[in-house]
Amino acid sequence: MIASLRGKIVQKRPDSLVVEMNGVGYKVICPISVLESAKVGDDIFLNTYTHVREDILALYGFLTADDLALFELLISVSGVGPKAAVNILSAASSDKIKSSIGKQDPGILYSVSGIGKKTAEKVVVELKNKLGATSDLYAPSSETDDLYQALSDLGFKSNEISAAISKIPENLETTEEKLKFVLKEIRE
Repeated sequence: MIASLRGKIVQKRPDSLVVEMNGVGYKVICPISVLESAKVGDDIFLNTYTHVREDILALYGFLTADDLALFELLISVSGVGPKAAVNILSAASSDKIKSSIGKQDPGILYSVSGIGKKTAEKVVVELKNKLGATSDLYAPSSETDDLYQALSDLGFKSNEISAAISKIPENLETTEEKLKFVLKEIRE
């Protein structure tokens, strides 16, 4: 299988890059963080995951080995395929996702395309020990859940909510501070 690619970016698509290596162009599906930093004509090194099924052969690319490792952990959860795992990695940084799972807080995963509430909770339950959970039980009424539900009740779209919640700085402690920050993010 293809474990990594080093080559020149010859094409940038909404969900992927075409990386040319020795005259062969490889389509590599990437998270938003990779796509935002990529420029046509630049050289790039990607850690890759080769996904093979009877009807598909696809490459998924990541800038760091840590991102690839998290991707592989995510797809190990039943119900989370490669496309959903890339969407999760596009929703927030790897550190934020790991922290969220470690705190047993699936809120950041709720509005990711391809991930429902039950699947988000399943991801947390199955990966919490692998990523070092910080508490014994997941509390369904966690702060992020409350924020998400309140904003959803106000009529905001799930992708807006998810994007804003993923940007909450660590120094905000109270729910009120976090809610003010998220509302400001959504309105901008």
